[in-house]
Amino acid sequence: MIKTFPSELSGKDIKLVKLEPTIENAKIIFDIIDANRDEFRPWLEWTDFVKKPEDEMPLLEGDKDSAEWFIQWNNTIVGRIGFVSLSAGSNNGEVGYWLDHRVGGRGIMTAAFELLEKNAFKNWGFNRIEVKIDPDNKKSLGVVKRLNFTQEGVLRQNHFINGAYRDTLLFSKLKSEYVAK
Repeated sequence: MIKTFPSELSGKDIKLVKLEPTIENAKIIFDIIDANRDEFRPWLEWTDFVKKPEDEMPLLEGDKDSAEWFIQWNNTIVGRIGFVSLSAGSNNGEVGYWLDHRVGGRGIMTAAFELLEKNAFKNWGFNRIEVKIDPDNKKSLGVVKRLNFTQEGVLRQNHFINGAYRDTLLFSKLKSEYVAK
């Protein structure tokens, strides 16, 4: 598995980009989160901790060396995708993602995920990609189903969010199962 990830990945209709850590870029990200709080809150525990643009600066500053990118569609930042955890010894990683609900239903997240998995399997030496999803997150479940991920099981009450323990569904795809589109 590679140790340094590129600053940009280009697909047909989208790009995955790392943003410079500027207050202007922090404001762009903050505005998306602020407009999507109700949509994100059931699934993303950090939603209510982002209270001002400056709260996004540590994220942007850490992105240079991360395996996470912002999704750019029509020259506009609309979401985020990347490996939220990596196991270099096992050549696998767990993907996390979010998308501005105002651009949902256009195949943007599926295209972003396809671009990420293509690079992971073909260029970066990954053998396995995992995704963990709340059973009630229908939009996220739709993404992994469209990409032919396999549900491996249920992690019972392993996630505490919004005052309740929640189950998590575990999905994966192996390099041997990957078919380039």
